[in-house]
Amino acid sequence: MKLCIDALASSKLPGTSLFSYSREIITYANQSNSFEQIFALWDSFPLKHYWERLTNVNYIPLSIDRTSSNFSELIKFLEENQVDIYHSPNNGFSIPKEKCCKYISTIHSVYPITHKDAVNEKYYNKFISLVPNALENSDKIITLSEFTKGEIINNFNVVEDKIEVIPPKISSFFNDKGFLFSTDFIKKHYEINFPFILFVGSITEKKMLDKVLLLLKEINDKDKSIHLVIAGDYTGKRDDYYSKLKTLIAEYMLEDNVHFLGLVKYSHIPVLYSAAICTIDFSDYNDYPLSAMEAIYCNSIVICNKTEANNSILDKAAIFASFDDFNSIADLVISTSINFEIKEKINSMLAKPTPVSDDKILSIYEK
Repeated sequence: MKLCIDALASSKLPGTSLFSYSREIITYANQSNSFEQIFALWDSFPLKHYWERLTNVNYIPLSIDRTSSNFSELIKFLEENQVDIYHSPNNGFSIPKEKCCKYISTIHSVYPITHKDAVNEKYYNKFISLVPNALENSDKIITLSEFTKGEIINNFNVVEDKIEVIPPKISSFFNDKGFLFSTDFIKKHYEINFPFILFVGSITEKKMLDKVLLLLKEINDKDKSIHLVIAGDYTGKRDDYYSKLKTLIAEYMLEDNVHFLGLVKYSHIPVLYSAAICTIDFSDYNDYPLSAMEAIYCNSIVICNKTEANNSILDKAAIFASFDDFNSIADLVISTSINFEIKEKINSMLAKPTPVSDDKILSIYEK
C-alpha cells in the first residue's frame, strides 16, 4: 500500500497543534511496516535533522497552488505513483475535487463556522470553500474528539458513520525532564531564574490570555516573585491581540512579571513544562486540549476551565477552575511554588489520561 500525506503543517507551521499532529502521524507511519512507500508533500527545504532520520519517508517538493486550490499537480502525482491513500491532516484543505484514490481528511475544528466573528474574513472564506468539499470527497473523516465530531454533524450534512474519533498521539518526547535540569536549562537559554506559571500556544483571543493576566495580578497582589511565561507566536495576524495584552499588562503594572518568548524550539517545550509551577489554559474553545495533555505527561499541574472537550478528555487529570475561583487558585499557585512536596502531592491525586496506542493511530489508514 502506498500512502501520501500533505505535510504542509510539519514543514511550515511550527508552534501549532497542526504541526504536532502531523509530526506524529508521519513519525508513526515511518515506523510501520504497513506501507510499500510513504510520500510527504513538503513545502520547505532543506530538511531538519529530525525529518532526515525518518528514512522510510520520501519528501516530495510538489508545487501545489494552495492559494487558488489548484490541485492538478497533486492529482497527477497521485496517479503517476499509483498512490492508494492520500491524507490531508490540515482540515482537508488539500483534498482535490477529482477522485483518484482513497481520500482521508482530519478535521480538527469547525471554529470558523461556530465563531465566525472571531476569525478573519479571508480564513473564513477559505474554510467554507474547502471543508465542505473535503467532507464530501473524503472516504474517511478523522477528528480528535467526540466534541468536534458533534460539531461537524451539527454544522454539515455528514453521515455519522463516516467520521471516526482518533485522538492525537502525544510524543514520547513529552516527559518530565527533572526540575533541577529544567530550571538550569531555561536560565541559560532564556534568562528565566524565577518561579513562573506557563502558557503554551498561539496568542489569539480564544486563548483568553486576558484572564490569565487577571490571575497573575491576583497572584502578584500576594506574592510578587511569581511570573508568567508565554511561549507562542504573537506576530502577524496575532499582533492586534498581542497589543491589547501589552496594554493590559501596563494597566495591571505587570511589566516586570510577564515574558513573551515567541516561538520556541519544539525540544524546549517539555523543559518549560517541567520547570513551571503549573501550566494555565483558559481557552474558551478547544477541539482537543493538546498542549494541556503534553504538559500533563511532563508532570506539570494543569489548571484549566471546563469546556466540553476539557471536561471529557482531562477528567481527573487537571484542576478545573472558573474565573470566580482566582483567589483560591492564586493561593494554590503560591503554596505550590513555595513547597515542592505540595506539587508532588497534587500530581499524585491526578490521573494521566491513557495514551492512544500506535495501532489506533495507524488504524486511520485501515478500511
